[in-house]
Amino acid sequence: MNRRGFTLIELIATIALLGIIATISFVSITNILKEGKVKNCNTLVNNIKTATSEYVSDNRYNSSFVKMVNDSQISIDVSTLIAGRYLNGDIVNPFNNEVIPASSILIKVKLNNDYTFKSADIEAPEVLKNCTN
Repeated sequence: MNRRGFTLIELIATIALLGIIATISFVSITNILKEGKVKNCNTLVNNIKTATSEYVSDNRYNSSFVKMVNDSQISIDVSTLIAGRYLNGDIVNPFNNEVIPASSILIKVKLNNDYTFKSADIEAPEVLKNCTN
């Protein structure tokens, strides 16, 4: 017997199989994109901390910097780092690609007794504060 074409059962089975493959692919791609955004956020936070460390290193002998120190701790906003060319350009939220105002990113810096960099924590905004390192 010479048949041409597909039966309805074969067509339905093929469409169902393609649907399952598409669903699995969509979930995988969504997870990969989310992981990429978290990695971008971590990189951004690390860049800000590195720039802060460089800023402290360059300014620790500056008398106006020393006056800012309160209990071995200072607060710096990112606009200071951008103005000093420790960071380039705008800070972009990696989750929605909106520009975060540099003056709204507050960094609490802990210093050693000799005014060298000890650690930095981003206090605001929440999107950068909640990045997992």
